[in-house]
Amino acid sequence: MPVDPLVLRRRLQALERYLRALRELQRLGRDAFVNDRAVQDRVERNAELLAQVCADIALHVVAASGRSAPETYGDAVRALGPLIGLPEPVAARLAAAVRLRNLLVHMYVDIDHGRLFDEDAEALAVTIERWLRTAERP
Repeated sequence: MPVDPLVLRRRLQALERYLRALRELQRLGRDAFVNDRAVQDRVERNAELLAQVCADIALHVVAASGRSAPETYGDAVRALGPLIGLPEPVAARLAAAVRLRNLLVHMYVDIDHGRLFDEDAEALAVTIERWLRTAERP
């Protein structure tokens, strides 16, 4: 199954939307984030969706490469790195962010609200865009 550029572009648009929302919330300041439940809820939801879209991108590209299915979302993100030229340290941090998604979904009562932001998704978006432009050339 080849990579579907339309699928990836739609995921990238979503990724950029979630990053934008998180940046806006970040401007409220750490104190508002740590102490305001409404802000926390918005950050958690956008962080969850951001991590999910990163995992979706990784799973799509890894599946198209013919590799066996990764066992976890984090494994999918790490496997994606070499396929698209994403530096390993960025892939490792993204894998950790995707694991954070599991905490948000399953262990939401134990969230440390001081640790939620990660800008590595932006590096993923830039790398995917560059890779897509190369892959789409005849």
